[in-house]
Amino acid sequence: MKLKIFTLPFDPSINGFNDAVIEKFAPGKEIISVSDHFFIHENRPYLSVIVTYREIAPDEARHTQRRNDPRTELDENERVLFDALRKWRSEKAKAEGVPPYLICNNRQLAKIVKLRPKSKAALTMVNGIGETKAEHYGDEIISTMNRNPNTEEDEKK
Repeated sequence: MKLKIFTLPFDPSINGFNDAVIEKFAPGKEIISVSDHFFIHENRPYLSVIVTYREIAPDEARHTQRRNDPRTELDENERVLFDALRKWRSEKAKAEGVPPYLICNNRQLAKIVKLRPKSKAALTMVNGIGETKAEHYGDEIISTMNRNPNTEEDEKK
């Protein structure tokens, strides 16, 4: 397992953080976890992104890519909820000026769909979602799930 740290300055021209350097870095790597830290230095906002990863051998890249698609693990109703959470995540990321995967990656969203947490504390059962993320995004995640017509409770009615 390897670690890479990126420090992204706030870019006023895009009103956010330009993550192109991370996107260039990602091909050929299996991203294991991502954490971020926002800070201000000399009146300029920065985002530090810590990526834990491993190199993917060329012969396993195709197989790993397919295996890592979380949609394949979801049924039709769960995919609807997954897509609703992805839409929420995209809107939230745009509003905060951060890449969507810093809020939750697709694997985490799929796990949320499977677990259907009812509280912020339950969200911390998802690998990569700690107390800070649960506190910051938990109410909106739970609200998004509750607005979805395909929740478990609605199916039982």
